[in-house]
Amino acid sequence: ITCRFLVSVLKREGINAYLIDESSAIISRSLKFNTGQCIPVNAIAQGFAETVKKHDLDPANTLLWISKANMCNLKLYPNFIASLFPAYGLEKAGIYHGEITYIDISVRASMNAYFAHMFGGMIRKMGCKIRPYELEKGATDRVIEKSVEILEDAFLGNRPKEEAVSQIVSRFEWIETRQENRPKVAIFGDIYVRDNSVMNQDLIRFIEENGGEVVTTPYTEMGKMIAPMYFKKWFNEGLYMSLVSVKALVAGMKLIEKKYHRYFERVIKEPEHSYDDDPETILSAFHVKPENAGESMENILKIHYLAKHTPDLSLFVQASPAFCCPSIVTEAMKQEIEAVTGIPVVSITYDGTGGIKNQSVIPYLKFPRAPRPALAPDSAHPSSNKSGGLLIAL
Repeated sequence: ITCRFLVSVLKREGINAYLIDESSAIISRSLKFNTGQCIPVNAIAQGFAETVKKHDLDPANTLLWISKANMCNLKLYPNFIASLFPAYGLEKAGIYHGEITYIDISVRASMNAYFAHMFGGMIRKMGCKIRPYELEKGATDRVIEKSVEILEDAFLGNRPKEEAVSQIVSRFEWIETRQENRPKVAIFGDIYVRDNSVMNQDLIRFIEENGGEVVTTPYTEMGKMIAPMYFKKWFNEGLYMSLVSVKALVAGMKLIEKKYHRYFERVIKEPEHSYDDDPETILSAFHVKPENAGESMENILKIHYLAKHTPDLSLFVQASPAFCCPSIVTEAMKQEIEAVTGIPVVSITYDGTGGIKNQSVIPYLKFPRAPRPALAPDSAHPSSNKSGGLLIAL
């Protein structure tokens, strides 16, 4: 959803942007070039090649957008993907190594990119809040698709964003629902997999069809959770431009987004959450140091706030691609996560070969565990220091 909005953001800036096609078949075909890398790197390359062919684009005038990342081995992604281009006949294609904030495109693009992530996350959050309880099957999905179309138009600059948000929230409010108690499930893990219905075999829908309700986190909220750790890290590493630009953007957007949140709150029934708990204290329960930036650190912070803000949460599901190093590190912390939060964890790894991967969550949905108090941080099992990575690809 968010990437569709980002395409509109770029088009408004005069960039001829396309969203990469993805399907289970594309992911499977990408594996022929995999020699042990994290699967998303091959899936992105394959998707790029097939999108170029589908739209009959000139490779010499086409770039793959990849976000910058200073963690794990993600700096190698652009170089490795570029090394695959000749195998697809794309020797003349290039890679644009861009800022995830789009600040390198323009200030307007940066502001709109922030709201693209917020609105995309909120649409998904409202959908997960309503769809399990809808009286007319399919009503929520129809509203979601129409909402995405309305907001795509808004990001193209054809209508005010606030007017568009008001309209889509009203559409969600029209959906008739029933009262029902379902176990609540939160998904964390690799950024490429956790919200990717193709890669994770429609995990959200699978959980809903087996009696659960999924609690999702917009990427803007995730950014607020992890921002203090990265601000400190960038300061210590002398990355002052990154610190100043991102900190200013986040501060400004937090003020502006309040006018939008009051609309979404009518459906999600949640106030704006704060993310001001001391991150070093949170991480210390897992013996992770502040310097260990990356996916595992981010997962710990997300788990902490999910458990805090959703006290009736029944299950965590970790979604990971095969060959992902930080995902393996996070999976090794399952015992500590359950000890600290009191909530069980199911880990699912997707290898791109198909099959049925999500069945392991069914027992936890059919027979949800009764809530129990979490242990004090000092009672959790110690674990080694961890680090990980992050990837956004358009």
